[in-house]
Amino acid sequence: MKSQIKKTIAVLLAVCFLVSLTAAAVSAVYAAGGELDDSEGRVVSEKCKEENEGKQDKSLYERLGGIYAIALVVNRFSDTIVNDPIAGKNSKNPALREWHNNKLDRLPGLKFMRTLWVASVSGGPFNYTGKNLADAHRDLRISPEEFDAVAADLEESLDYYNVPEREKEEVLAAFAAHKDEVTAGYFEAKLNESVNNTTKCKQY
Repeated sequence: MKSQIKKTIAVLLAVCFLVSLTAAAVSAVYAAGGELDDSEGRVVSEKCKEENEGKQDKSLYERLGGIYAIALVVNRFSDTIVNDPIAGKNSKNPALREWHNNKLDRLPGLKFMRTLWVASVSGGPFNYTGKNLADAHRDLRISPEEFDAVAADLEESLDYYNVPEREKEEVLAAFAAHKDEVTAGYFEAKLNESVNNTTKCKQY
């Protein structure tokens, strides 16, 4: 009888010892910020990590959907500008009014160049071969207000095709980064006008 009791006590002590070791091991894992060994959980976690890293590695060009998706947005964007009340055919700016009323035969080529520019700045396998933006827009004398109106047209086109928020903001940021170049002709004209007025005043 005593022998049986001793065996029972020994078994209970062994079980308690194993339980305490397991508890300690689990506590150590959580304390280290780790997780329990779960092969299925590890596979899912690694798969998600791979997918997320893949998305992070993709260029804006790829995330936009490539050249065809970009061309689709640019096509609508370019047509929208024509009727924009500030920057289109009824603009107060005579150069913009002239372009949108009498030079629309050049619009298909302009759409191509705009598509090429967006594809290039977004990391696509293309090189923009047109004039730099300051020279291309100098004679149009585009004001900051007119630039902002065109930016709003671009945003509308991105929204129309449900471009995700992150990609939309990146495209708009790339566009806005060139505001000083596009409006350079406007400020140069203002400066020249100011200088000419000053010269005329001195003659009196």
